[in-house]
Amino acid sequence: MKIIISMLVFALLFLSVNSSCKENDERDKFVGTWTGKLFFSRIGTEYDITVIITKSRTNSTQILIGQNAAAVHGDYYTYEEFASSLGIPGNYTGRGTINGNELEESGLITSDGAPYQGDLGEWFTLLSKQ
Repeated sequence: MKIIISMLVFALLFLSVNSSCKENDERDKFVGTWTGKLFFSRIGTEYDITVIITKSRTNSTQILIGQNAAAVHGDYYTYEEFASSLGIPGNYTGRGTINGNELEESGLITSDGAPYQGDLGEWFTLLSKQ
């Protein structure tokens, strides 16, 4: 009888310790709907944007910003290069940094097609979580 009681106590202790040690997913802080401005430095234009960020289902270290993948590293993420026709058509690279309910992104644009060629300068976003 003492052995059974000891085993039950051990099992309860194990379950309580194990459940309190669940790992936090560092992607959670980025997930949601974000609104703000997208700026293009070289041509001096800005756009109002809404961005939806979700967790990747196939990679536990990535988030999806729209259809674009980014690898999360604590309080920032880095984009994999992606093509976009929003604002300036081209290939985008960059990173985003979170500070509370604000997200700042920046990166570079390059293009080898019309209407722009070569290094197209920097892009920036300033976003607030909704």
